[in-house]
Amino acid sequence: MQKIRNEVWVLLFGTAAIKAANFMTIPFIAVFLAKNSELGSIQIGMIVALSPLASLCGGFFGGQLSDVVGRRVVLFSSLFALALIFFGFYLTAGQEGDSQRLMVFATLNTACGLFSSLFHPASSALLGDLSPAELRGKIYQLRYFFLNVGAALGPMIGGWLGANASRDNFLHTGYFYLCYALILTALFLKRKNDQDDSIVRKSSFKESYQALLGDKRLQRLILGGMLFNLCYSQLESTISQVLVRQFADGVAYFSYFLTANGLTVILFQAPVYAISRRVGLNMSLLLGSVIFAIGMLLLSFQAYSIVFLFLAIFLISIGEVFVFPVATELIERLAPDALRGSYFGASTFRNLGLALGPIFGGYVLANYGSVPLFVSISLMAIISAIIPLYGERVSTKTIQQGV
Repeated sequence: MQKIRNEVWVLLFGTAAIKAANFMTIPFIAVFLAKNSELGSIQIGMIVALSPLASLCGGFFGGQLSDVVGRRVVLFSSLFALALIFFGFYLTAGQEGDSQRLMVFATLNTACGLFSSLFHPASSALLGDLSPAELRGKIYQLRYFFLNVGAALGPMIGGWLGANASRDNFLHTGYFYLCYALILTALFLKRKNDQDDSIVRKSSFKESYQALLGDKRLQRLILGGMLFNLCYSQLESTISQVLVRQFADGVAYFSYFLTANGLTVILFQAPVYAISRRVGLNMSLLLGSVIFAIGMLLLSFQAYSIVFLFLAIFLISIGEVFVFPVATELIERLAPDALRGSYFGASTFRNLGLALGPIFGGYVLANYGSVPLFVSISLMAIISAIIPLYGERVSTKTIQQGV
């Protein structure tokens, strides 16, 4: 079996560093604005929401852009731009005047979502370009592992630096991006003749659109992923509300919930990967969705015993470890080499589920209660796997009939 290339390891470690840097800063923007300005909650919410909204458009066009102009150009440009954006956050945070700060913060946060979404599809596509087919499943599993390590370390590093929810947070994050951009640039300039986007044939925007509009399997994967993300978003939206209402120490229980989720995801990456290789990607997607659904269903019983809560989060986390890397690998397998960036860019539309999930969950919780919420989320999680699997079955039948 071939070894993983050094460039791939740099991209993977860089993924963790970027995630850690973001988690030092992005989750605390709302807290920073609330503590250091007179902006209202609606204004702060609007500023925070601009980043994920921009990322939906940026991911789609960024993926296509990486196919047209090359992965390296998009990667380096987005990293240097993000460094400048966080330096801009730092300078803006020291300004006086809420009206001026509101406009600049809004602009910077929009740019942050845009350039972040340019980086991730190009990075994912480049991982595929630099890896042989037999290693790609392992590499995308490792990417998911490094993302979770970064998410776990980010707030801890911020706390160690004494920077959480402070102006210095933005400065440290800017340095993270700048250092990684310089390292990556030096590495790839040194290895100009290696397999990279100069070998992968570049496509046109027209080719990208035609392929994406015509690939029904990709569309079903995106729709299924959108639905699963809607279910997954309940972890940080409605579940916290349920626990706070249910237990006197609900905030503490929610902290334990998130900690258990992060630890389970990190610890069970390897065994879940081994199982997914044995049972196949489609079955892994279904298995993960069913396990996730059972975990959500068990949350209906957490009022009876705290045991149900921790058993639920264990199963939810295991389901998550199955679904997210496998879904990424399925998209990678569908993508032609020249359109890999476009396919990963299009897959960012799955994040629409993260935006709609809290709205849906909040509505059901407010009007019907927690049990109907968790039952409906369980059913939707299973449906999220059936949608792409049905598409696969239809495609297989069509091919067989054509033959």
